[in-house]
Amino acid sequence: MLQITDEMRKELNQLRDTIYGDLTALAFMSKSGGKLHWYYASGSRSNRYRLISFKIGHGIAGMAVRLGRTVTVSALLSGSIRLRQECALMLAEQLHSAVAIPFSSTGDLPNGVLLLGNRDVRMFTESDVAEATQVAQRLSQLCAYPLTP
Repeated sequence: MLQITDEMRKELNQLRDTIYGDLTALAFMSKSGGKLHWYYASGSRSNRYRLISFKIGHGIAGMAVRLGRTVTVSALLSGSIRLRQECALMLAEQLHSAVAIPFSSTGDLPNGVLLLGNRDVRMFTESDVAEATQVAQRLSQLCAYPLTP
């Protein structure tokens, strides 16, 4: 099982403060590869996120992993409603805006995702996404070993 280190927590907490977000969360692929599981969420209202798993291509985080690129959801963007409704974490945390950034700790296909979220409607800026992408790269280096839920 992946152990979330103090350094990983610090990265997520700092990112949440830097972008003025309500939540930053980290999910990884199970060893069997079928689902991703949320391992840590900074700013969450409860620990329910630990019970949530999702398939590749499902919701904002699953779609980011499937496409291998950043995906944004906001009430200001048309077509975002379905991705928000498919993301159990967004519903549980009452998030209205989010950005999901996939990353790989193995150097191959994405096996993790970093989610930034806000409980208010907003658009994340390009600098917010750039900062989060750098954090995702650092996190992928911190957990470059096999993962199991």
